Amino acid sequence: MLRWRFLFLLLLAWAGFASAQTPAVLKMGVFPYLSPSQLIEQQEPLRRYLEATLGRPVVMSSAPDFPSFVKRTQQGEYDLVVTAPHMARLAQKRDGWQAVAMSAQQTATTIIVQKDSTIGRLEDLRGKRLAVGSRYSVTYLLAEEALGKRGLKLGRDVLVQETASFSNVLQSVLVGEVEAGATPTLLWDNWVHANAEQRAKLREIYRAPPPNPHSFFVMMPPATPAAAVAKLREALLAWNETPEGRDFLHKSQFLSFVAPTEKAMARSDPFVHVLIEDK
Repeated sequence: MLRWRFLFLLLLAWAGFASAQTPAVLKMGVFPYLSPSQLIEQQEPLRRYLEATLGRPVVMSSAPDFPSFVKRTQQGEYDLVVTAPHMARLAQKRDGWQAVAMSAQQTATTIIVQKDSTIGRLEDLRGKRLAVGSRYSVTYLLAEEALGKRGLKLGRDVLVQETASFSNVLQSVLVGEVEAGATPTLLWDNWVHANAEQRAKLREIYRAPPPNPHSFFVMMPPATPAAAVAKLREALLAWNETPEGRDFLHKSQFLSFVAPTEKAMARSDPFVHVLIEDK
């Protein structure tokens, strides 16, 4: 009996030792600006790089929509996030999240119509349907701002059709479900999920002028040691100079990782309200 008790205690001790030697899994949250399959395809190189750099298993996660992602970030469900500029600013100011890096690419709205459409300017959208990826996005807010300057109100003068993700916006225009679509320039300029024949059937009627917020921010939770934040920032900036990093940055349209600044973070201040006004 004593022998079996000894073996049982030995197994418990071994299991505890093995568990202590196994690095904890890091959960990387990516805001849902694309379909789940497209997110995985685009962000997988970054996940692998983080895994190799941090020496920990990294799993990718997201959320059904923008509000859910903001809530999960606030509740600490992620160990690191790749997030939108206004979501990054809210997480920083309200919840103490720390900015690690940001994309050099700046977000901007472009409004697309069918090539043979009679719509030639924003004023022509009165009474028409506009597809958007999310009402909680900077893309939507920039479109709302541009239309407002021309006396048009989204939801009143221009009907809004919300789609599952930004990648569905252009398809909605292409098949004629709506007369126009508002989508980030990073998707329109590098629309990898369409062929040349499809793209030739569409044209751009508006592009938001700069300056605009940087498109993506990498953030870490409040309790993360400053040394860990600095180490990851250094690693991401160094990735810019590698073949694998350059390939990811080109395909994702991040352009490069750059160090975040307070000025860049503050550029999202006019857009944060949409994430909290319904609370």
